[in-house]
Amino acid sequence: MNVLLLNMPVVFNSWQNLEMPLGVMYIAAQLEREGYRVNIKDYEVERFEKSEFEKLISRFKPDVIGVSFRSSSYASAKKICSLIKKMNPDIKIVLGGQHASAFSQDTLKDILADFVVRGEGEYIMAELLEALSLRKNFSGVAGITYRHNGEIIENISRDNIDNLDGLDFPAWHLVPVEKYVTGSILTSRGCPFSCIYCDKGISTRKVRFRSPENIYNEIIAFEKKYKKGRIYFVDDYFFLNKERLRQIFAFVLGNGGLKIRWVCQARVDGVNDVNFLRLAKKAGCDMIIYGVETGDIQELEYINKKATLEDAGCAIKITKDAGIKTRVNFMIGFPISTIKMVGNSIRFAKKLNANLYRFFIVSPLPNTILWDRVEKIYPDISRVGWDKFDFYSASFDTAEISKGDLVKYVLAAYIYVLKNRTMRELSIELVFRLAKLLYLSIRVGKMRGNFSNAFPACVNLFLEGWQVSRHIERGKKLSYLKEAFAIAKRFKKC
Repeated sequence: MNVLLLNMPVVFNSWQNLEMPLGVMYIAAQLEREGYRVNIKDYEVERFEKSEFEKLISRFKPDVIGVSFRSSSYASAKKICSLIKKMNPDIKIVLGGQHASAFSQDTLKDILADFVVRGEGEYIMAELLEALSLRKNFSGVAGITYRHNGEIIENISRDNIDNLDGLDFPAWHLVPVEKYVTGSILTSRGCPFSCIYCDKGISTRKVRFRSPENIYNEIIAFEKKYKKGRIYFVDDYFFLNKERLRQIFAFVLGNGGLKIRWVCQARVDGVNDVNFLRLAKKAGCDMIIYGVETGDIQELEYINKKATLEDAGCAIKITKDAGIKTRVNFMIGFPISTIKMVGNSIRFAKKLNANLYRFFIVSPLPNTILWDRVEKIYPDISRVGWDKFDFYSASFDTAEISKGDLVKYVLAAYIYVLKNRTMRELSIELVFRLAKLLYLSIRVGKMRGNFSNAFPACVNLFLEGWQVSRHIERGKKLSYLKEAFAIAKRFKKC
């Protein structure tokens, strides 16, 4: 049996996400172990052309196509499923991902597909394929939703995988590794916290850990084959179990030391030991991404973050003291947000003095407390077709800011925080930064990828500013920018 797995983008050929699609890669590895012939197309980094896709279907002749998507890539998934069924209605289509898991029945009513795999799909997908190949009844396959005699049937759920060491390493050989910025490794699944914007439908609050030996073996295997020299640990909370991390660091530092640089995510209230961070730095930690989310106390309580502004300030300071770069993520536009709250948050962001910044418009995801709260205030949000849903613009008004103005506030945040840094890089530091760019380019043999190291504030401001404003109508971009500058000035005066 031939199986084609697709990772769907928000918009075809836009290349928003340059991370490995570990979900489909883990499933592919398990299916190959079971003897299936598997192919992957990651349309978040690969170009989609209808004619080329038709050639792929004709050449590979898949019996089953798995389509993995998020809420924000719903439209792309719906489009490609329709195309597949027009080309060959006999191909079975299996949907997966957090959105499909949360709304399995509604999704099958709207998208031309045959099955939904709910939750972690490695073993469920293998059991489903076995049932298909043997023409068995699907009632015994836990964790699927499917069509049967004109009805949609939802089987009982399957427990998540406890023994993560029992899974094969992701199928790196099936994806274009050269197109990803870093390698990606998942060392645990789950997060014990209950922030209102997070969907626990798949990862759950129960945390399951891989062993340090298993993680180290994956790092070695990946680096030996692909020599990226850079890893992104994609765990929800990489620093949760510090004793396990000490063992991982010991493996990395042993035998002469493994020369890798790595990035991870962490909570600000879980990093308070500069000596531990220095050990992480020695083991290759290059940057930590902190989900600060807001610099306003009321918003912080609203999202149930269970961390304080003091925690954030301390975490950023000691991380930089340890020689590790920091990136902070903020969310702008909660239902309760006033102009004052947003201003507090953005001023706090600048005060943190992190190396890099990301400001996101709040987008409520299904199966979250935030979604339920927004739906109570704006019932129409649930009646918007998911194929019309846009996660790059605001979907509701806040207490004082209209959804049409929230993009201006995000632009203003980048301007307020990064404008002076950018001007300094392009004036008094210009010669030094050009020399650094030249040195880095000569050392690695290419200029691409080194601009962000030589001109971090410039790249941060212009890249994120372009990303935020790319969906604004061309004729309105200038007026949006002018208003964003005016908003940024008001933040400074407060």
